[in-house]
Amino acid sequence: MSYASSGTPAAARAPDFDDDIERLDAAARRALRAVGATRPRTAVLALPATLGAEGRVSRWPGRPSWRGRRPAAELAARWNTAPLVRDDALLAGYAEARSGHRTRAGLLYLGIGTGVGGAWLPPRPADTPPEGPDELRPCEAGHLVVRPDDGPLCDCGQYGCLQAYASGPALLRAAEARGEAAALAEAADACALAVAAIGELLPFATIVLGGGVGATRADLAAALSARLPRRTRRGSTLPEVVPAVHGTAGSLAGALLLALHAGPPEHPSAPDAAARRGGADTARTLETAEGDPRT
Repeated sequence: MSYASSGTPAAARAPDFDDDIERLDAAARRALRAVGATRPRTAVLALPATLGAEGRVSRWPGRPSWRGRRPAAELAARWNTAPLVRDDALLAGYAEARSGHRTRAGLLYLGIGTGVGGAWLPPRPADTPPEGPDELRPCEAGHLVVRPDDGPLCDCGQYGCLQAYASGPALLRAAEARGEAAALAEAADACALAVAAIGELLPFATIVLGGGVGATRADLAAALSARLPRRTRRGSTLPEVVPAVHGTAGSLAGALLLALHAGPPEHPSAPDAAARRGGADTARTLETAEGDPRT
């Protein structure tokens, strides 16, 4: 099994749908040539975008040119294999839930990087891993408003979102304006407020921090743990905050696991029909969203 990525930093990419698809296609074909194959048997597309009817992108502030486009159908027409499309944070949470974390009482994954994504695994009868990613639920944790009255503007158009405090770009802006210590404290408090609110609605005993910021800044995890007692309801059981086993590669790890879980290949009569069904095969995984702007 092999995988490909474009190898180009997100900041250097022109936010153009057609250019992005060309890059993805070129990366996939390089990977296929490396293993002597002509078409992928399975492809997985990890996206932070919101998808609507027929797989059309309905929202992705970081890549507005993708709105209204159908990435899975475009790639299926090129590869004769319909990619399985999943939320990137959901795939990362799936990989983490299969990597030894306690799952019996529920698990919340927070991917903190260019943006903030989330995924939730409901409580289970025992500490058993999920069989597939669809046992988890994606949650737009980054767009939970934690300070509605005086919060900074988020790229989604709202004020005071968690992502406006705790994402990598937000932390850099805050550090330049107020210093690194103040920026970290502000981000940790915003995370604690968000976690406390989510915890009132969804049960979980473990919080896994992943993404380019969450997986690499142990001080953020420590600061979040320290602030949770102040932000959660008195008498609540505090969740344990742990680092992601897969570090910054959680979405890729989840995509690989999904490809293995996908089952035997389907052979559609037309790529577009395959794209509508979402069917796929099994040997090549393409993860695209690591490091890209999230909704």
